[in-house]
Amino acid sequence: MKQSNFRPRDLLNQEIAGICGVARLTDKARADHVGEIGSYKYGADSEQDTEILSFLGISAEVFKDAAVRLNNDLKLGAWILNNCDKSSEEVSKFNRKLKHQWQRKMPQNGFSKRRRELNVEKPSIPFWVSPQWWLLLKIFKR
Repeated sequence: MKQSNFRPRDLLNQEIAGICGVARLTDKARADHVGEIGSYKYGADSEQDTEILSFLGISAEVFKDAAVRLNNDLKLGAWILNNCDKSSEEVSKFNRKLKHQWQRKMPQNGFSKRRRELNVEKPSIPFWVSPQWWLLLKIFKR
């Protein structure tokens, strides 16, 4: 069986209609249409998708049809903005909410987490020193 290399765009990508998640949703809709979505989920099977589609007020089937029919992201973005009836303020609020949810779910960078544990302030690092080496120098300097 052929291994799928499909990877949708990042959830925080705003390339389509300026709305977080729509580019990822588009990639998944198009991949689902051609049967190459792999282990990813689309529509009602995905909590992320249902939240984005609910915000847009567009069903998964209608969205997939538009994503396949309008295979140009700019045209699809215009179609979405014409069909979702959301103001720029509503879009900004939704984007902030999605970014906040995403940041809470994603594991913290190990370096940042360790720095917080040690209560080390963010250093002014010379461009030629990696942050990890700088932290080690600070730790062993104590």
